Amino acid sequence: MTLTDQVSRILRDFGVTVFFGIPGIHNLPFYRVFHGDGHKLVTVRHEQSAAFMADGYARASGKIAGCLLIDGPGFLNAATAIVQARADSIPMIVLTPSGESTESGKLHELTGQASVSREITRAHMRLDEETTVTSICDFLDNSLRLNRPGPIHLEVPLTLLDYDLSAEEDWRSTRREQEITDATLSDAIEVLQNAIQPVIIVGGGVLHAQKELVKFADMIDAPVVNTTNAKGILPGGHRLSVGYSPSFPEIRDLIHNADVVIAFGTELGETDFDFFLTNKNVECQHLIRVDVDSDQLNSNATADIGIVGDSQRVLQSFLRHDLRKQHTGKERVLQTRALVKKNIHFNCDMHAFLSVIQEQTDILVGDSSQPNYYAQLLYEPDLVRGYFHSVTGFGTLGYSIPATIGAKISRPEERVACLVGDGGAAFTLSELQSASQLRLGIPFIIWNNEGYGEIDKAMFSESSARYYTSPTPPNFALIAKAFYMNFCRPRNLRQLRQVLETAYEDETPTIVEVSEQEFLRKDQWTSWFEETG
Repeated sequence: MTLTDQVSRILRDFGVTVFFGIPGIHNLPFYRVFHGDGHKLVTVRHEQSAAFMADGYARASGKIAGCLLIDGPGFLNAATAIVQARADSIPMIVLTPSGESTESGKLHELTGQASVSREITRAHMRLDEETTVTSICDFLDNSLRLNRPGPIHLEVPLTLLDYDLSAEEDWRSTRREQEITDATLSDAIEVLQNAIQPVIIVGGGVLHAQKELVKFADMIDAPVVNTTNAKGILPGGHRLSVGYSPSFPEIRDLIHNADVVIAFGTELGETDFDFFLTNKNVECQHLIRVDVDSDQLNSNATADIGIVGDSQRVLQSFLRHDLRKQHTGKERVLQTRALVKKNIHFNCDMHAFLSVIQEQTDILVGDSSQPNYYAQLLYEPDLVRGYFHSVTGFGTLGYSIPATIGAKISRPEERVACLVGDGGAAFTLSELQSASQLRLGIPFIIWNNEGYGEIDKAMFSESSARYYTSPTPPNFALIAKAFYMNFCRPRNLRQLRQVLETAYEDETPTIVEVSEQEFLRKDQWTSWFEETG
């Protein structure tokens, strides 16, 4: 059995059976073997989109997908999307060949590809003649299960693609996750038992533990503050769901006034907690942090008590103790939400626009664009994994079109929609044809504000001079025709609702163009960096 055969088998055993990529001369052996082994192979228009699709696949489903890329230009084309996944701790497999020759002028020559990989991925492994099945499995187990998730890179030298790698006895993980004992939790339990006004903060590291989190929140009667990656973690309308965004000063005050804050699986980073760039760190009277990554326990905010471990296992351990109390959690949630609605950034027009989308959508995937800046603040999905975007984390453009395709492939039964600005759509516009070819009934909602409209507003808020030219958007009706898609341009919320209802009934994807001028009054726009309270 060749090394390529073994890699295919091992990845299948780890649950990775879907791959996005572009075939090339150097990676055709992967395609031949993976096709023969029954993996799903999705061809994209650009390698960056391959990694974005794998990202969207993982966020929507909780399952891991892979990217099949050529070395050199293919790997570098995907680099931005790989870093976006790393910034938000999204697992994916990046599989490439690598050149061996020291001679110049070779096809796809990239000196130091491994060095680049180590900077942008969570983990990197370059296979060689000493590689064994056990060493590959140990690397994957350590990277995917036991440490902070993120993109990991397997690099196979071209000279070893057909290298004979004998099968070994069945591999079994020899490592165990750190045991969560009563001694590990004793200090935290004592603090929680004496808490008067506790608050829970949750990030993407708790998505797999929704059931345990709901029970824990009910048990200690604590308001739950979620980051963008944890939107929908509490069922819609739950009495303890604060919702919105912790960047709102009213929610920051709730956190600050709590005598105990317990944070699960969150970086407490700027893009979630200081979107308005006030340079104010998260302030807690007493902070308990739970994270699988020990380095994270004192990043951005210092933990008074740090617990290293998987959030689900830690929550299960907490639930075995009697921490039940009544802490006026519901009242504090209602009070905080009422205050948020008075904030200058609670845009009523945008809230109404997003509410229509939320009613008609199970999973919404966003880009860096005006409506998604508001969605970070205001969008409240009914389902866990019901909203994600590229605004937080690395903050890329061009994310949502391919990521939505990945999400739809992973959750074909759900109503999956894309929300992107006309400027961001231009980055990965060609992938609309991928959606059309794959017969994915996705509504691609394009918010048209004539180029880089949000940047224009920021520029004119500080200067009357224009010092760059904003790109002119294309004719999206003609784009739809060229890509064999449906096209609609709703003029109001009622029409938008009807368009979305219809779009999911057809396997043909739909471009839904909405004009900012028709959905957002000018007096409703406020600079993101105005004082928020």
